[in-house]
Amino acid sequence: MAKVTLEQLLEKKLADGFKSVDVPVESLGGEITIVKQPLTTVIRLLDDSGADVTMSERMAQMAELIYTCVPLFKNKELQAKYECAEPYDVVFKVLDDNLGDIETIANAIFGLYGMDDGELLKK
Repeated sequence: MAKVTLEQLLEKKLADGFKSVDVPVESLGGEITIVKQPLTTVIRLLDDSGADVTMSERMAQMAELIYTCVPLFKNKELQAKYECAEPYDVVFKVLDDNLGDIETIANAIFGLYGMDDGELLKK
């Protein structure tokens, strides 16, 4: 393996910036865009993912994570149309409580941070 140079790191920083990925969502019949957030934001959202976390608490964490990373879900008109009591409710309502799609989106988010299968939520 070659040694990393200062020039490579500087070029990498210039190439960074806005990172996003489009993820196919079966229940929506199309793709949604996920935008990478600062790692500290994601870790803060998952801080309480201990072994004694209930399934409902994990689902709430996933909804908040997805809401945070999918700009489309932050639309107030969308939230009003789906009669969301809390902003994060839009995730479950738009996805029609489809756990497979929720997991697909969460896994795509984790993939932006080098994780393949939502390891943090499985603890």
